[in-house]
Amino acid sequence: MKNLSTILKRSAFALFIATQILFINAAAQAQPYQIINTQNSVVGGDLSKTVTTVQAGNNSLDRFLMTEVTKPVPNEAIRGVILLLPPLGGGFQSYETGENGDYNNSFVAFFARRNFAVVGYSQRVHGLTAGSCESGVIDCAPMANWGLQTVVDDATFIREQILLKYPDARIVVGGLSMGSVAAQALLSAHPNDYAGAIMIEGTLHDTSAAVQAANANFCAFFEAQLAGGIYYDGQSGPGFKFLNQLAQTNPNAPTMLPGFPPGITNHQAFVLALSAPPLSPLTPRPGYFNLAGNFLEDRLFFANEQLLHDNIAVFEDYTPTRMFRDLNCGLAGETTFNSNLSSFTGPVIMFAGGHGFGSAMLDTAQVMSSADVTINFKAEYGHVDYVFSEKHLHELEHPIFNWLVQKPLK
Repeated sequence: MKNLSTILKRSAFALFIATQILFINAAAQAQPYQIINTQNSVVGGDLSKTVTTVQAGNNSLDRFLMTEVTKPVPNEAIRGVILLLPPLGGGFQSYETGENGDYNNSFVAFFARRNFAVVGYSQRVHGLTAGSCESGVIDCAPMANWGLQTVVDDATFIREQILLKYPDARIVVGGLSMGSVAAQALLSAHPNDYAGAIMIEGTLHDTSAAVQAANANFCAFFEAQLAGGIYYDGQSGPGFKFLNQLAQTNPNAPTMLPGFPPGITNHQAFVLALSAPPLSPLTPRPGYFNLAGNFLEDRLFFANEQLLHDNIAVFEDYTPTRMFRDLNCGLAGETTFNSNLSSFTGPVIMFAGGHGFGSAMLDTAQVMSSADVTINFKAEYGHVDYVFSEKHLHELEHPIFNWLVQKPLK
């Protein structure tokens, strides 16, 4: 009996040590989140804005912002929560720009003033300024792992924080472009966590063989970059912001930027880049453009140009290579982030432009066979015409609001 007792004690001790090792390893892999700072302010006259900085793990670069904007009303008066995920080159600030620089004209304010808590996520690249990685001032090696899974993990933490404040809240997730893609990734990973989804021109599911073939090449390119230690793009964002600035400050001067036809002006180059881009990782479908327009006429057909300029001005300077990789590999047919979309049973509202993700959004609606999908489709629109249209209130915000009160929050 004594020997048996000794064996049991040793076995229990060994099991305890093994459990501790497993716990430590799991904790290290989970990258525990820690709130390190919260700042409160007032925007739009009387809207409450809270910006929370969240640290993930031990590296100071692995941090992101969680922002909430609400009317100053009791929590019980909140109709629901809208969780906005950012487009590829932006953050929550992309939804805060409004006509004439007025916050009250923004997408965020529209819903906050109608008693929604609008919560947003700004990616880990937020606040990194051009050149800081290339110069070595900041070690940007952690970007190697910043992809769609990072967004899913960070957004899941944000959802937990939302429920701490609003325990009974119905949360609708959504976004523009990569924000729509990330919303689909969340629904695929956690189909029971959200009351609905807003998908504005972004998906990874495209049945076109031509699209899949083109994106297979882009996918291979970015996988090679990652293998070669290239973890970020620090050129595209600043370059496009520079063109955006020239189109405003010196629109009629002949452009000196490379890649454009000789003799065209800065403003024409701006219109051309948006309305007739070549097939590329960021314009990943034949016939795709961002905004309908004509550089020879030197105009965009539907967009409020000042709203567009103001939005581009707040783009991020860096994009992680893995985000490009996840987008293009998904469009090439990889199903890592959308294989479980059929399990989502809630309502979805989609906005599709014929020259954006267009038919791919319709393909995605077919995959979401258990969801109640409402589709808004404009054949003449490019990728972001819905958002920047002179009629965006009529074509985007009001349809979303009506859908919210009639379906997910009914």
